[in-house]
Amino acid sequence: MDDWSGLILDLLIQIPQFLISPALYIFALLLFWAYRKQIVQERKLFHARVTSGTGELVRALLFGAVAGLGVSIVLLVLGVTPSYHDIVLLWVLSGVLALLNIRFLSFAYSGGLLSVLSVLARFISVDGLNGWGKTILVWVQEVNIPAILALVAVLHIAEGILVRTIPKQGLSPVLVKSERGRVVGAYEIQKYWLVPLVLFVTGDASGAYVPNETGWWPLFYAGAAVLSLLPVPAVTGYADLAVLSTPQDKARKTGKMIAWFGLALLALAYLGTWWLPIAVFGSILSLVGHEALRIYGEWKRRIHTPLYIQLKQGVRVLAVVPGSPADEMEIVTGDVIVRVNGNEINNKEEIYPALQQQSAFCKMEVMNKEGHIKYVQRSVYQGDHHQLGLIVAPDASADEYVEQGYRRLFGLFRRIRTHHNAETTEMPLEQGKDVSL
Repeated sequence: MDDWSGLILDLLIQIPQFLISPALYIFALLLFWAYRKQIVQERKLFHARVTSGTGELVRALLFGAVAGLGVSIVLLVLGVTPSYHDIVLLWVLSGVLALLNIRFLSFAYSGGLLSVLSVLARFISVDGLNGWGKTILVWVQEVNIPAILALVAVLHIAEGILVRTIPKQGLSPVLVKSERGRVVGAYEIQKYWLVPLVLFVTGDASGAYVPNETGWWPLFYAGAAVLSLLPVPAVTGYADLAVLSTPQDKARKTGKMIAWFGLALLALAYLGTWWLPIAVFGSILSLVGHEALRIYGEWKRRIHTPLYIQLKQGVRVLAVVPGSPADEMEIVTGDVIVRVNGNEINNKEEIYPALQQQSAFCKMEVMNKEGHIKYVQRSVYQGDHHQLGLIVAPDASADEYVEQGYRRLFGLFRRIRTHHNAETTEMPLEQGKDVSL
């Protein structure tokens, strides 16, 4: 660069621009609406609210801002320099894909697809074209594929870290049909983050930084023009269903896989600066990577036993209502209630009679998911709500009901309705009748 002295000042100038960006407020409203739908679903299924829409929105913005700072630093240090037109195409493509499914808003999909389209566009001649058609085709042909792949790769790494650190708040329990036709408990993991980036781009007339082509920086520079800083609102997210394990365990394992996947894509992007087909291969891999993880998860759910089903002895806990007596006793998802006030528990109907034997005290023997026994207790005060705040896993009797309402499995707004066996009459799932205590 010719002059580094104004870089920090320019970076500070870019930050307020995010506050006037329409993308910030559109994304915030979209998230808030989605989390409100999640709460409505919980009330339909369990007659209780387990998550907080406002809390989830705040966490999405704050965690995304922290991730954006880290990603921006990495991109600036590496010298990832897509063109201004690359970013425009990336956002337009993300918006189009989001119309199909909200999870496609992530740059993981649009970045990979843009690179593939760029390769295909290079086989098309611009002769005979004019106007916007010719301009857009030229933009697509000149996409800096290694830089776009590097951007997507670093966002993958950030996504993996964010997924691994997902807190227990905001994870919504649902009821789904298993492959064998039974209604089982599960957790919906729907997390999206707005990641505000500041990165160098080429092709902007306001550019003030000239790369030193004799040095190592920048690594992903197409050599087209001087560089300028540009604020880029990016989106990353993760959507899955936890059926075989607790949502925290699934998030930790999946987050690790996503982070390593991002590192592999970054290596392919760097090698792609030397030989472009490697970057093209990485772009295709980026495009199908998320889908491969989802398909792999579906395959595992077909061949393994779900976690949230009832056992022959004890009652499996699906979820705990925040602030309830069960929450104060530190009962968590996946626990199995074995005894209540010294009485052995084999089904949920036996819990309240056991509680009534001690009108002023509640003591439970609980087995955690590792098989260890813990003892929890709490005084019962006059005026306490009659319910414990437990949402237990459904048992075989739940098969006579069907889930209704919106269940966002792999898309925030995809409507899925489970159907009962053809030989029986469908009945609505009564709110909280079978699984809330």
